[in-house]
Amino acid sequence: PDMYPGNCWAFKGSLGYLVVRLSMKIYPTAFTMEHIPKTLSPSGNISSAPRNFSVYGLDDEYQEGGTLLGQYVYDQGGEPLQMFPVMV
Repeated sequence: PDMYPGNCWAFKGSLGYLVVRLSMKIYPTAFTMEHIPKTLSPSGNISSAPRNFSVYGLDDEYQEGGTLLGQYVYDQGGEPLQMFPVMV
């Protein structure tokens, strides 16, 4: 609901997966990722921010593979909200 430390959905460890199920099929053109800025971090760093991530399109949530839509890098020195165009 906001960008305050602790009000997030955190992954445990260094690897995680997220599946978003939509009500209809879409053809995305871009994705956004947002993380708190360093200035709001109690420790003064955002080392917990995701760095390398991939986005796949799936036909259903049980599909093991999918269509790779892009591989991206979140720039921890950049803006908190970053947009990544679909690469495929």
